[in-house]
Amino acid sequence: LGSSPSGRPAFMAPSEAEPELVRDTVTTAAAGACLGAVVGAAESAWKLNRGPAPLTDAARLMGSHAALLGTIGAVFAATEAGAHMVNGPSDANVVAAGCVAGTLPGLRASNLGAAFAGCLLFGGAQALGVFKSYETAEH
Repeated sequence: LGSSPSGRPAFMAPSEAEPELVRDTVTTAAAGACLGAVVGAAESAWKLNRGPAPLTDAARLMGSHAALLGTIGAVFAATEAGAHMVNGPSDANVVAAGCVAGTLPGLRASNLGAAFAGCLLFGGAQALGVFKSYETAEH
């Protein structure tokens, strides 16, 4: 099994490593933006807009989705790393990060009910992941 040069066990998964605020935020934001661009492209292709500027509409959808998913990813990573700095390692950090990130689509639509539902959905998904990791004895 051994250990890495940083002193952490070599078998530690990246998700178990201590979060780094800037690196994790930028990486997760970039991944979210890429996913958002793909979703926007798929939505644009699905709608088959034959208007006067279909490429402009496709670029607008791709940019909109990239911005939203990139922001969600950045907020999730920053919240998780910030909570880790304050609380130390805890499973509650990812649940809190999921809740905070989940509010963004609702807040973007100026709908507090949707923001609350997003918090429950994203935070609940993270809580299920934490529960599943205990069930499979990963902790």
